[in-house]
Amino acid sequence: MASLTVEALKQHQNDDIPKSRKLSTAHRDGSDGIGPSISGPSLRRYSRLEPRPSVQYGASGRRMSQVSRTSISGTSLGAKLVIPVKIQNTYRLEPQQTEKFNAESVQKMMTGVLSSYLDGEVYDQKLCAKHSQELSDVIKKRVKELGFPRYKLVCNVMIGQNSNQGLHYSSRCLWNKETDNYAEATYSKGSLFAVATMFATYFE
Repeated sequence: MASLTVEALKQHQNDDIPKSRKLSTAHRDGSDGIGPSISGPSLRRYSRLEPRPSVQYGASGRRMSQVSRTSISGTSLGAKLVIPVKIQNTYRLEPQQTEKFNAESVQKMMTGVLSSYLDGEVYDQKLCAKHSQELSDVIKKRVKELGFPRYKLVCNVMIGQNSNQGLHYSSRCLWNKETDNYAEATYSKGSLFAVATMFATYFE
């Protein structure tokens, strides 16, 4: 009677223990595997440890971004986009009285520039050739600061050696005498002299 009780107790204990699910012998890749069965929990742990190649990671293990590098300006090279400014036509064929080229004020300005740059200089062929270009740029910049809108400016500066020789300097232009004009200034001191001429033509 006691043996029956023990057997019944063991049978009762075996009935209370949940039966483990039988693992399928088919692998995930579709091949039939022959080997010891692995329980469900063990299979899950093994699947987490196996390496999973991903296109998001490179050889170094870093995540590869799918967004191309672009600058704030919107281009890959960082070049700024410059939008041209369009100005409407004024439909004026001549400047206003306050906008006309003032030859008198320009002449005074050019005389002051020649005196300040050439005072105390000695004539030198190479040096004076450089001074001629520099003075031409300075005078043209000063005329633009005086404010003559829609005028095209041409400046010519000639520097020569002063040997008490005679010199004739002349120019001829084809333009509108109502709007276009010119100004000239001279400088002579020591071993050199200079003649500066500024031509201004109105453009609409």
